[in-house]
Amino acid sequence: MSFANRADDVRLMRRLCGPGAEIIFKIESPAGVRNLDGILEVADEILIDRGDLSRRVPIEQIPFLQRRIIAMARSRGWAVYVATNLSESMVTTQSPNRAEVNDVVSTLEMGASGLVLAAETAIGNYPVEAVAMVRALISGFENWHPGTSISELLGD
Repeated sequence: MSFANRADDVRLMRRLCGPGAEIIFKIESPAGVRNLDGILEVADEILIDRGDLSRRVPIEQIPFLQRRIIAMARSRGWAVYVATNLSESMVTTQSPNRAEVNDVVSTLEMGASGLVLAAETAIGNYPVEAVAMVRALISGFENWHPGTSISELLGD
């Protein structure tokens, strides 16, 4: 559900979809962030739409809001997904840039349950490569541990 701004929006969607529906509620507005506690009380899962949210709040607040939203959702045991152009450079190039790669892994470290690609797969020139890169980063994250040696990281 796009633009879940308050708990009543969630309740209405649930009534319309029926009791067995699993609904992912998108947080993409200041009202949704302000009312997150109430939304989390009645939601199934949360999706942070960083693109839409960044058009409504200062972009420099997005990393901090993302951390806060993920922490709040995870503390209640809810899945929380992050959507945006995670590797936007891959719309036109075969490889992401370093900042995008780091952002994906940092988002996973924060506790995101999943990642949603957007333009990379919808209109990008390299959708298969974009998915493969995100899968490789997820796999690396799942297999990494703080005791991993430098030699292991470098593939020696």
